[in-house]
Amino acid sequence: EIASCLVGSEMCIRDRHARKRDTERHNNQHVYWGLPSMAKLFHVVATSARLVSRSDRRSALKGTAVITLSSILVSLVLTSIAIMLVGERDWLSPLVLAALLPLLLVAPPLYLFSCRLIALDRYNHQLQQLAREDHLTGLFNRPHLLGMLERELALSQRHNYTVSILLIEIEDFTQLLDSYGRHTGEKALRLFADCIREKIRESDLFGRFDGAQFLLVLPHTNFDDAARMGEGLKALAGNLKLSSPGTAAQPEEAVTVCARIGVASTENSGRSLNPLLNEADYALYQNRNEGREKTSPPALS
Repeated sequence: EIASCLVGSEMCIRDRHARKRDTERHNNQHVYWGLPSMAKLFHVVATSARLVSRSDRRSALKGTAVITLSSILVSLVLTSIAIMLVGERDWLSPLVLAALLPLLLVAPPLYLFSCRLIALDRYNHQLQQLAREDHLTGLFNRPHLLGMLERELALSQRHNYTVSILLIEIEDFTQLLDSYGRHTGEKALRLFADCIREKIRESDLFGRFDGAQFLLVLPHTNFDDAARMGEGLKALAGNLKLSSPGTAAQPEEAVTVCARIGVASTENSGRSLNPLLNEADYALYQNRNEGREKTSPPALS
């Protein structure tokens, strides 16, 4: 019996030491696991601090100053009312404390939070612009423009009005790039886009479709009016001239920009997106072939 009691007590001691070692190991794991988490937290804070610009800090400082002054004023008014109700003679210390507490407790965290919030809002706005705008011309890009065209077609079906589109292409843009270079080609795209953007209505949708092609959506416009507008834009584009950068081998010269236009309307192709685009693309293809036939020399008999 004595031996069994000794064995039992020894096992109890061993179990106690084992539980103690497990507890220490568990605590050490928490400490070790906490260190990378804290490091990641500090890394996120430092990275977000670098993303805050001077304008963000200036805006955050103005907002923090306004809110802090309002908090100090409210705190002083409430403290004064409490002093009058209690009848405290020593009114200076409570008023100083009422002014310092908002300044110490509200201003620092509010300023840091405002900086991060303003920077986040600015980056979200930039991302939205990148998602819907073409980086070169500032117009709508193709995905955003097609989405707006689908929405316009759905509205036209609901309210029963006509929608027309113009598929506009800069003529011989590949030859322009080969002759004058990428810089002149990009300048031609920007000039062409700005010229058309100044002449369209606010309700029209205009964007860069693909390469040197642009898409103009004309709500409440029938086919004949869209064709006349296309001819006007074509004549307007024919008056555009830009200068190419001169070199020692090739001096500076004026470059003329011409356009081809394909017209389509829901009057002829229905209110579906793909048939409407296919009709405009086919009309543009016909105009391209007609231009080649006019410029090609006659066959010799």
